Amino acid sequence: MKPIAFPRLLGALSLVLSCACAFGQTSFPDKPIRIVVPFAPGGGTDVLTRIVAQQMAEDMKAQIIIENRPGAGGGLGAALVAKAAPDGYTLYVGTTATSMMPSLSKNLSFDPIGDFVPIALIGSSPFILITHNKLPVNNLDDLLALAKAKPGSLSYGSAGNGSINHVGMELFKSMAQVDILHVPYKGSSAALADVLGGQLSMMMDTVVSSSQHVKSGSVKALAVTSLEKASLTPTIPTISEQGVKGFDVTAWYGFVAPKGTPQAVLQRLNTEVNKALANPAVRARYEKLGAEPVPSTLEGFGKMWIAEEKKWTNVVRSANIRSE
Repeated sequence: MKPIAFPRLLGALSLVLSCACAFGQTSFPDKPIRIVVPFAPGGGTDVLTRIVAQQMAEDMKAQIIIENRPGAGGGLGAALVAKAAPDGYTLYVGTTATSMMPSLSKNLSFDPIGDFVPIALIGSSPFILITHNKLPVNNLDDLLALAKAKPGSLSYGSAGNGSINHVGMELFKSMAQVDILHVPYKGSSAALADVLGGQLSMMMDTVVSSSQHVKSGSVKALAVTSLEKASLTPTIPTISEQGVKGFDVTAWYGFVAPKGTPQAVLQRLNTEVNKALANPAVRARYEKLGAEPVPSTLEGFGKMWIAEEKKWTNVVRSANIRSE
Protein backbone atom coordinates (compact mmCIF):
# COMPACT_ATOMS: atom_id res chain seq x y z
CA MET A 1 0.00 0.00 0.00
CA LYS A 2 1.38 3.39 -0.96
CA PRO A 3 2.20 5.46 2.15
CA ILE A 4 0.36 8.76 2.70
CA ALA A 5 2.57 11.82 2.42
CA PHE A 6 2.98 13.71 5.72
CA PRO A 7 1.20 16.92 4.59
CA ARG A 8 -1.75 14.82 3.39
CA LEU A 9 -1.79 13.01 6.73
CA LEU A 10 -1.96 16.33 8.57
CA GLY A 11 -4.78 17.49 6.32
CA ALA A 12 -6.73 14.29 6.89
CA LEU A 13 -6.20 14.54 10.65
CA SER A 14 -7.36 18.16 10.69
CA LEU A 15 -10.51 17.18 8.79
CA VAL A 16 -11.27 14.42 11.29
CA LEU A 17 -10.74 16.73 14.25
CA SER A 18 -12.88 19.49 12.77
CA CYS A 19 -15.65 17.02 12.10
CA ALA A 20 -15.37 15.71 15.65
CA CYS A 21 -15.57 19.23 17.08
CA ALA A 22 -18.56 20.06 14.92
CA PHE A 23 -20.24 16.84 16.00
CA GLY A 24 -19.55 17.65 19.66
CA GLN A 25 -21.13 21.06 19.30
CA THR A 26 -24.22 19.91 17.48
CA SER A 27 -24.75 16.94 19.79
CA PHE A 28 -24.91 19.07 22.94
CA PRO A 29 -26.75 18.19 25.06
CA ASP A 30 -26.59 14.41 24.93
CA LYS A 31 -27.42 13.92 28.62
CA PRO A 32 -29.55 15.76 31.24
CA ILE A 33 -28.63 19.32 32.17
CA ARG A 34 -28.74 20.12 35.88
CA ILE A 35 -29.55 23.66 37.02
CA VAL A 36 -28.79 24.37 40.68
CA VAL A 37 -31.15 26.90 42.28
CA PRO A 38 -29.52 28.20 45.49
CA PHE A 39 -32.85 28.85 47.21
CA ALA A 40 -35.84 26.85 48.38
CA PRO A 41 -38.60 25.72 45.97
CA GLY A 42 -41.42 28.18 45.37
CA GLY A 43 -39.43 31.41 45.63
CA GLY A 44 -38.96 33.91 42.82
CA THR A 45 -35.61 32.52 41.68
CA ASP A 46 -36.97 28.98 41.62
CA VAL A 47 -40.17 29.86 39.76
CA LEU A 48 -38.45 31.89 37.03
CA THR A 49 -35.83 29.18 36.56
CA ARG A 50 -38.49 26.51 36.12
CA ILE A 51 -40.41 28.60 33.59
CA VAL A 52 -37.32 29.13 31.43
CA ALA A 53 -36.00 25.59 31.88
CA GLN A 54 -39.31 24.04 30.86
CA GLN A 55 -39.36 26.02 27.62
CA MET A 56 -35.68 25.30 26.94
CA ALA A 57 -36.27 21.57 27.46
CA GLU A 58 -39.09 21.63 24.92
CA ASP A 59 -37.09 23.64 22.39
CA MET A 60 -33.92 21.58 22.78
CA LYS A 61 -35.71 18.26 23.18
CA ALA A 62 -33.55 17.71 26.23
CA GLN A 63 -34.01 16.82 29.87
CA ILE A 64 -33.34 19.65 32.32
CA ILE A 65 -33.32 18.89 36.04
CA ILE A 66 -33.82 21.61 38.65
CA GLU A 67 -31.98 20.98 41.91
CA ASN A 68 -32.66 23.22 44.90
CA ARG A 69 -29.65 23.72 47.18
CA PRO A 70 -30.60 26.47 49.66
CA GLY A 71 -28.26 27.74 52.34
CA ALA A 72 -25.72 30.46 53.15
CA GLY A 73 -27.64 33.04 51.12
CA GLY A 74 -27.04 31.09 47.94
CA GLY A 75 -23.46 30.19 48.78
CA LEU A 76 -23.93 26.44 49.24
CA GLY A 77 -25.25 25.97 45.71
CA ALA A 78 -22.57 28.21 44.26
CA ALA A 79 -19.77 26.28 45.96
CA LEU A 80 -21.18 23.04 44.58
CA VAL A 81 -21.36 24.24 40.98
CA ALA A 82 -17.98 25.98 41.11
CA LYS A 83 -16.40 22.52 41.55
CA ALA A 84 -18.49 20.81 38.86
CA ALA A 85 -17.10 19.68 35.50
CA PRO A 86 -16.98 22.62 33.06
CA ASP A 87 -18.98 20.89 30.34
CA GLY A 88 -22.28 22.77 30.32
CA TYR A 89 -24.22 20.07 32.13
CA THR A 90 -24.18 21.72 35.58
CA LEU A 91 -25.36 25.33 35.78
CA TYR A 92 -26.01 27.77 38.60
CA VAL A 93 -28.61 30.51 38.92
CA GLY A 94 -26.75 33.68 39.85
CA THR A 95 -28.72 36.58 41.33
CA THR A 96 -28.18 40.04 42.75
CA ALA A 97 -27.36 38.26 46.01
CA THR A 98 -24.47 36.49 44.27
CA SER A 99 -22.87 39.81 43.37
CA MET A 100 -23.12 40.87 47.03
CA MET A 101 -21.46 37.73 48.45
CA PRO A 102 -17.80 38.81 48.27
CA SER A 103 -18.45 41.96 50.31
CA LEU A 104 -20.81 40.31 52.82
CA SER A 105 -18.90 37.08 53.46
CA LYS A 106 -15.25 36.87 54.45
CA ASN A 107 -14.75 33.13 54.00
CA LEU A 108 -16.22 32.26 50.61
CA SER A 109 -14.88 29.02 49.16
CA PHE A 110 -15.41 30.34 45.63
CA ASP A 111 -15.08 33.54 43.61
CA PRO A 112 -18.43 34.52 42.01
CA ILE A 113 -16.68 36.15 39.07
CA GLY A 114 -13.45 34.17 38.86
CA ASP A 115 -15.00 30.68 39.18
CA PHE A 116 -17.97 31.16 36.85
CA VAL A 117 -18.64 32.27 33.29
CA PRO A 118 -21.88 33.99 32.28
CA ILE A 119 -24.45 32.33 30.05
CA ALA A 120 -27.52 34.57 29.97
CA LEU A 121 -29.81 36.66 32.10
CA ILE A 122 -33.24 35.10 32.54
CA GLY A 123 -35.04 38.08 34.02
CA SER A 124 -35.21 40.99 36.41
CA SER A 125 -37.70 42.41 38.86
CA PRO A 126 -37.83 45.81 40.57
CA PHE A 127 -39.15 46.58 44.02
CA ILE A 128 -41.75 49.06 45.19
CA LEU A 129 -41.08 51.46 48.05
CA ILE A 130 -44.23 51.17 50.16
CA THR A 131 -45.31 52.85 53.39
CA HIS A 132 -48.13 52.08 55.81
CA ASN A 133 -51.28 53.93 54.87
CA LYS A 134 -51.37 56.16 57.97
CA LEU A 135 -47.95 57.68 57.34
CA PRO A 136 -48.57 61.35 56.36
CA VAL A 137 -46.89 61.15 52.97
CA ASN A 138 -48.24 60.84 49.42
CA ASN A 139 -45.07 60.86 47.33
CA LEU A 140 -41.32 60.58 47.62
CA ASP A 141 -40.86 64.30 48.24
CA ASP A 142 -43.17 64.07 51.26
CA LEU A 143 -41.24 61.08 52.60
CA LEU A 144 -37.86 62.75 52.21
CA ALA A 145 -39.12 65.93 53.84
CA LEU A 146 -40.48 63.97 56.81
CA ALA A 147 -37.28 61.91 57.15
CA LYS A 148 -35.10 65.03 57.11
CA ALA A 149 -37.36 66.87 59.56
CA LYS A 150 -37.28 63.95 62.03
CA PRO A 151 -33.99 62.03 61.55
CA GLY A 152 -34.14 58.46 62.85
CA SER A 153 -37.86 58.57 63.59
CA LEU A 154 -38.87 56.54 60.54
CA SER A 155 -38.12 52.83 60.15
CA TYR A 156 -37.84 50.31 57.36
CA GLY A 157 -37.98 46.52 57.39
CA SER A 158 -35.99 43.97 55.41
CA ALA A 159 -35.69 40.23 54.93
CA GLY A 160 -32.57 40.29 57.11
CA ASN A 161 -29.09 41.77 57.34
CA GLY A 162 -27.43 41.63 53.94
CA SER A 163 -30.67 40.99 52.05
CA ILE A 164 -31.28 42.96 48.88
CA ASN A 165 -34.05 45.05 50.42
CA HIS A 166 -31.65 45.89 53.27
CA VAL A 167 -28.68 46.83 51.10
CA GLY A 168 -31.00 48.55 48.62
CA MET A 169 -32.50 50.77 51.31
CA GLU A 170 -29.03 51.65 52.57
CA LEU A 171 -28.19 52.81 49.06
CA PHE A 172 -31.39 54.88 49.09
CA LYS A 173 -30.49 56.44 52.44
CA SER A 174 -27.03 57.34 51.16
CA MET A 175 -28.18 58.82 47.87
CA ALA A 176 -31.15 60.68 49.41
CA GLN A 177 -29.12 61.71 52.49
CA VAL A 178 -31.71 60.62 55.05
CA ASP A 179 -31.54 58.76 58.38
CA ILE A 180 -34.04 55.86 58.57
CA LEU A 181 -33.82 53.05 61.12
CA HIS A 182 -33.29 49.50 59.81
CA VAL A 183 -35.30 46.67 61.40
CA PRO A 184 -34.23 43.23 60.10
CA TYR A 185 -36.66 40.29 59.96
CA LYS A 186 -36.35 36.64 59.08
CA GLY A 187 -38.00 37.00 55.69
CA SER A 188 -39.85 39.71 53.78
CA SER A 189 -43.33 38.48 54.67
CA ALA A 190 -42.82 39.27 58.36
CA ALA A 191 -41.57 42.76 57.52
CA LEU A 192 -44.54 43.35 55.22
CA ALA A 193 -46.95 42.30 57.97
CA ASP A 194 -45.53 45.01 60.24
CA VAL A 195 -45.75 47.64 57.50
CA LEU A 196 -49.40 46.69 57.05
CA GLY A 197 -49.90 46.87 60.82
CA GLY A 198 -48.20 50.24 61.15
CA GLN A 199 -45.28 49.03 63.29
CA LEU A 200 -42.89 49.89 60.44
CA SER A 201 -42.87 53.02 58.33
CA MET A 202 -41.80 51.44 55.05
CA MET A 203 -39.95 48.75 53.10
CA MET A 204 -38.86 47.81 49.62
CA ASP A 205 -41.06 44.89 48.63
CA THR A 206 -41.46 42.90 45.41
CA VAL A 207 -44.01 44.05 42.85
CA VAL A 208 -46.02 40.83 43.10
CA SER A 209 -46.10 40.74 46.91
CA SER A 210 -47.02 44.39 47.39
CA SER A 211 -49.29 45.12 44.40
CA GLN A 212 -52.38 43.51 45.94
CA HIS A 213 -51.96 45.62 49.09
CA VAL A 214 -51.42 48.75 47.00
CA LYS A 215 -54.66 48.10 45.11
CA SER A 216 -56.60 47.55 48.33
CA GLY A 217 -55.21 50.74 49.89
CA SER A 218 -53.55 48.86 52.75
CA VAL A 219 -50.22 50.49 51.87
CA LYS A 220 -49.09 53.45 49.83
CA ALA A 221 -46.82 52.89 46.82
CA LEU A 222 -44.44 55.83 46.57
CA ALA A 223 -41.98 54.65 43.95
CA VAL A 224 -40.53 51.83 41.86
CA THR A 225 -36.86 51.10 42.49
CA SER A 226 -35.77 50.44 38.88
CA LEU A 227 -34.58 53.14 36.48
CA GLU A 228 -37.63 52.54 34.31
CA LYS A 229 -41.24 52.02 35.35
CA ALA A 230 -42.40 48.44 35.94
CA SER A 231 -44.72 46.98 33.31
CA LEU A 232 -47.03 45.59 36.00
CA THR A 233 -47.35 48.98 37.74
CA PRO A 234 -46.90 51.57 34.99
CA THR A 235 -48.54 54.40 36.97
CA ILE A 236 -46.04 54.28 39.85
CA PRO A 237 -43.11 56.66 39.25
CA THR A 238 -39.52 55.63 39.84
CA ILE A 239 -37.30 56.87 42.65
CA SER A 240 -34.87 58.23 40.05
CA GLU A 241 -37.44 60.38 38.27
CA GLN A 242 -38.61 61.79 41.62
CA GLY A 243 -35.29 63.38 42.40
CA VAL A 244 -32.86 60.68 43.54
CA LYS A 245 -31.21 60.60 40.13
CA GLY A 246 -29.70 57.33 38.95
CA PHE A 247 -31.12 55.22 41.78
CA ASP A 248 -31.56 51.65 40.61
CA VAL A 249 -32.19 48.54 42.69
CA THR A 250 -33.33 45.66 40.55
CA ALA A 251 -33.27 41.98 41.38
CA TRP A 252 -31.71 40.10 38.47
CA TYR A 253 -31.40 36.38 37.73
CA GLY A 254 -29.10 34.61 35.29
CA PHE A 255 -27.57 31.26 34.37
CA VAL A 256 -23.83 30.79 34.80
CA ALA A 257 -21.48 27.82 34.34
CA PRO A 258 -18.16 26.71 35.86
CA LYS A 259 -15.11 28.48 34.45
CA GLY A 260 -13.64 26.56 31.53
CA THR A 261 -16.94 25.61 29.92
CA PRO A 262 -16.42 25.60 26.11
CA GLN A 263 -17.40 28.80 24.34
CA ALA A 264 -19.54 26.92 21.82
CA VAL A 265 -21.58 25.36 24.64
CA LEU A 266 -22.02 28.73 26.36
CA GLN A 267 -23.19 30.30 23.11
CA ARG A 268 -25.65 27.46 22.45
CA LEU A 269 -27.14 27.85 25.94
CA ASN A 270 -27.31 31.63 25.55
CA THR A 271 -29.20 31.23 22.28
CA GLU A 272 -31.64 28.78 23.86
CA VAL A 273 -32.31 31.02 26.87
CA ASN A 274 -33.02 34.03 24.65
CA LYS A 275 -35.26 31.90 22.47
CA ALA A 276 -37.24 30.78 25.53
CA LEU A 277 -37.57 34.36 26.79
CA ALA A 278 -39.03 35.42 23.44
CA ASN A 279 -41.81 32.83 23.70
CA PRO A 280 -45.19 34.61 24.28
CA ALA A 281 -46.30 32.02 26.85
CA VAL A 282 -43.13 32.57 28.87
CA ARG A 283 -43.53 36.34 28.71
CA ALA A 284 -47.15 36.06 29.89
CA ARG A 285 -46.11 33.98 32.91
CA TYR A 286 -43.36 36.49 33.72
CA GLU A 287 -45.82 39.38 33.65
CA LYS A 288 -48.01 37.70 36.26
CA LEU A 289 -44.95 37.46 38.51
CA GLY A 290 -43.96 41.09 38.04
CA ALA A 291 -40.77 40.04 36.28
CA GLU A 292 -39.24 41.24 33.03
CA PRO A 293 -37.59 38.88 30.51
CA VAL A 294 -34.11 40.26 29.76
CA PRO A 295 -32.41 39.07 26.56
CA SER A 296 -28.63 39.25 26.83
CA THR A 297 -25.33 38.31 25.23
CA LEU A 298 -22.52 36.46 26.96
CA GLU A 299 -20.43 39.62 27.00
CA GLY A 300 -23.26 41.89 28.10
CA PHE A 301 -24.18 39.72 31.07
CA GLY A 302 -20.53 39.44 32.07
CA LYS A 303 -20.02 43.21 32.09
CA MET A 304 -23.22 43.73 34.05
CA TRP A 305 -22.19 41.19 36.69
CA ILE A 306 -18.82 42.89 37.22
CA ALA A 307 -20.53 46.29 37.50
CA GLU A 308 -23.07 44.93 39.99
CA GLU A 309 -20.39 43.43 42.23
CA LYS A 310 -18.49 46.71 42.27
CA LYS A 311 -21.66 48.69 42.99
CA TRP A 312 -22.80 46.55 45.92
CA THR A 313 -19.31 46.23 47.37
CA ASN A 314 -19.20 50.02 47.67
CA VAL A 315 -22.64 50.13 49.32
CA VAL A 316 -21.90 47.33 51.78
CA ARG A 317 -18.57 48.83 52.83
CA SER A 318 -19.84 52.38 53.18
CA ALA A 319 -22.83 51.26 55.27
CA ASN A 320 -20.70 48.73 57.24
CA ILE A 321 -23.21 45.93 56.56
CA ARG A 322 -22.63 42.43 57.89
CA SER A 323 -24.65 39.40 56.84
CA GLU A 324 -26.39 37.26 59.44
